[in-house]
Amino acid sequence: MDALTPYTMLFVYALLVLQVLDALTTLYVLRKGTGVESNPLARKLMEVFGREGAVLLVKAALAGAIWTFRDTTPAWAYALLCVMYVV
Repeated sequence: MDALTPYTMLFVYALLVLQVLDALTTLYVLRKGTGVESNPLARKLMEVFGREGAVLLVKAALAGAIWTFRDTTPAWAYALLCVMYVV
């Protein structure tokens, strides 16, 4: 196991914040009725768990994966994910 670099942790924390912001914006758009969930898996989960439950479940799973693999994933991969979320 390699030691975490400061850059890796910066991107890990940024990606976790982006997960929260994505969840909030997704729920806002769904509640307003101005958009729909484009992820087919998330749509299926919404049928079972409802909007809020599905969004929280998906984001919690992603945040857990980000945190679990933070020491084995290179900083560039997290940086790329951050860019993708921002775009």
